[in-house]
Amino acid sequence: MNEVKAGAKEDAGVTRGDVSGTGVIAVNLVAAVVALLLVSVLFRYDTGVEREPEIMPAVIDTSELMETRVLPESLPEPVSTVPGQWLQARGGPCGDVGSGEDVVSPFEILWHVESENHREFFSSPALVDGVLYFGGNDGYMRAVDASDGSVLWSFGTSCGICGEPAVDSNMVFFGGQDGYVYALDRNTGILAWSAGLGYHVFADVGIMIDSLILSGNSRGKICALARDDGEPVWSASLDGIVLGPAVVGSLAVFTSESGVTAVLDGTGSVLWKLRGPGQSSPPSADGEAVYVAYSGGVVRKYDLLDGAVIWERDVVDTPGRCVLARPVISGGKVFVGTNDATMVCLDAVTGGIAWVQRFENWVQLPPAIGERFLYVACDDRELHVLDGYTGEKVDSLDMGGYAGTAPLLAGGTLYFGNASGDFMAVAGTPPVDSTAVAEDSTMIDKSEGERM
Repeated sequence: MNEVKAGAKEDAGVTRGDVSGTGVIAVNLVAAVVALLLVSVLFRYDTGVEREPEIMPAVIDTSELMETRVLPESLPEPVSTVPGQWLQARGGPCGDVGSGEDVVSPFEILWHVESENHREFFSSPALVDGVLYFGGNDGYMRAVDASDGSVLWSFGTSCGICGEPAVDSNMVFFGGQDGYVYALDRNTGILAWSAGLGYHVFADVGIMIDSLILSGNSRGKICALARDDGEPVWSASLDGIVLGPAVVGSLAVFTSESGVTAVLDGTGSVLWKLRGPGQSSPPSADGEAVYVAYSGGVVRKYDLLDGAVIWERDVVDTPGRCVLARPVISGGKVFVGTNDATMVCLDAVTGGIAWVQRFENWVQLPPAIGERFLYVACDDRELHVLDGYTGEKVDSLDMGGYAGTAPLLAGGTLYFGNASGDFMAVAGTPPVDSTAVAEDSTMIDKSEGERM
């Protein structure tokens, strides 16, 4: 097991090289304070942030935003094969989702991995060549055999890991709350390089044009690092804790918790940057547009190249509630979970509301997408299966704790982590037909042979 004890340097620059353990206690204290501040800002509209001169509020023509309801026309075409490589969480670099084959009950726990001291799993997994890569709030990045749950290697840092990793043919890249971006050998977990970003890294890591490693810190700094050695290539600044990125070719989309959205090219030049109506979710993107959800219940679609607002939709009726989940784009639809305890389906072209499904608690994570069904991790401790056409509840399974990671669906198996420190693989049963609704939603622990 490789273990690094590291403290983030308190400067605004990018540092790299060997790290030491002298700042562990200080970093942990600062990390705790930052985490509390992050939680506090997620539940209110921030009107006290000083506006940057170059950031202009988006202009909305409200006459074009009349509430409409549209009938869903289609979801993705049925997948004939499950992708063998999910180089980033949920399959790709755009921040949305990959597709898998649908499963329903009976469910069966194949294996589970426990974190140290039952710390949360918030880092959604990548899946490459039958190996899952994910981090935990216990500070470890793990490589786990997807078939049997055996831990192939683990690498320790001095703070938690909540951002999602990125994987290429040889390396695993991830950021830690200790302020460093790490590159590990994919097969052995041996450290190749680390680069300090100055402050805590809550963001995911993205790979741009196979040569740049992208992430950002909690003070608004975005960094592009050389893939081979971690040397800084360029940097840019937002306002507040950096979220994302979503990578589309040679373009990268970042947001911040203060509401800024920005698109940068491979040289670090800013194509556009603006401030939205509240705190931002992490962004998602396709080849033409950027999708961001905001506190207060608004979802926006921006033009990828110039930032023009294509549509805006208010999806939360309750005052003070927040849209937190990263939007998911699939089959001409946008799926968004909310802190108003709903999953909302929007038409990607018009922004019209197709359906809304209500739950008993918050939905703060993006869903996994099957051939027809959605798989929604909810803070009622259930992973719900919804019909993607109608929003109808089809099935559910007990996650064993509050939602932690966004679920990954591949090869008839759901992979997810919870806030109680359990990461598990749960196999399902192919539905009898595309409209099947399970009557007996039970789960069997394979190791015990008992119903859960």
